[in-house]
Amino acid sequence: MVNKVRVTIAGAPYAIATTDTESYITSLAKKLDEDITKLLDDNGNLSLSKAAVFCAMDYLDEYRKSAGSAENMRSQIQDYIADAAKAKLAEDKVRAENEVLQRENAALREQLAKLQAKMKEAAAREQAAKAEAGN
Repeated sequence: MVNKVRVTIAGAPYAIATTDTESYITSLAKKLDEDITKLLDDNGNLSLSKAAVFCAMDYLDEYRKSAGSAENMRSQIQDYIADAAKAKLAEDKVRAENEVLQRENAALREQLAKLQAKMKEAAAREQAAKAEAGN
């Protein structure tokens, strides 16, 4: 929905058709009016059009620096996402290796228990044989 917002900038009225809210457009107009008025007050021989051009240059400079900063942040986020994906793959690999090692450990413990049981049986048979031989 298009809103028609009436604002005054540097003493001149403007009607702005926009899809933005009236409060947003009013706040932009207020900031521009303040900046132009400050330039005109600080530089008595500056024309309104030159003050508007200086404000536009300042805003464009801020915009480009912000856009560059945002692009830099996007790039860093992409790097962080790639690093996180690599870390997730490494974690998955370590988990898989851990599961294999746990299964091997369980199998070895089972083998050890069987060997210990065989050793006890052999020791018991040997003791029984000695006891029988001693009789």
